[in-house]
Amino acid sequence: MNYMKHVLILIVILICSCSKNEINRNPYLQNISFEKTINLNLPQYDDLNYNGGAVYLNSGGIKGLILFNFSNQIFAWEASCPNQYPSSCSTMKIDGVQTVCNCDDYKYSLATGQLLSSSETNSYPMKLYFSEKNGNSVRISN
Repeated sequence: MNYMKHVLILIVILICSCSKNEINRNPYLQNISFEKTINLNLPQYDDLNYNGGAVYLNSGGIKGLILFNFSNQIFAWEASCPNQYPSSCSTMKIDGVQTVCNCDDYKYSLATGQLLSSSETNSYPMKLYFSEKNGNSVRISN
């Protein structure tokens, strides 16, 4: 009986000591509900058929979407600069396998969403949306 009591106390301690993982993201970027499906057979999405290919879509999300093919998975990133309030300069542009924020020239990895070009310690990563590839179509949503 004493053994069971110790196990129960250990379980309670473990449950209480677990903390929720906080998502570190720009508080100025609202959660926008949307759903979008694209057809990879269309010419405007041809770059997404190749590893490292990226495409900007001006619809969906706050400032649009940046889609990136990484090992045949399509990542859907918010096109708003992660460390800026949405403004006229805060739509990122694609630069190879990176994006660049027009406001502050910060560069981000399209594979990880992490800031690459600054030693800033209080910075936010890019916002990732749900994407699901099924054959030649990709469904993106938030």
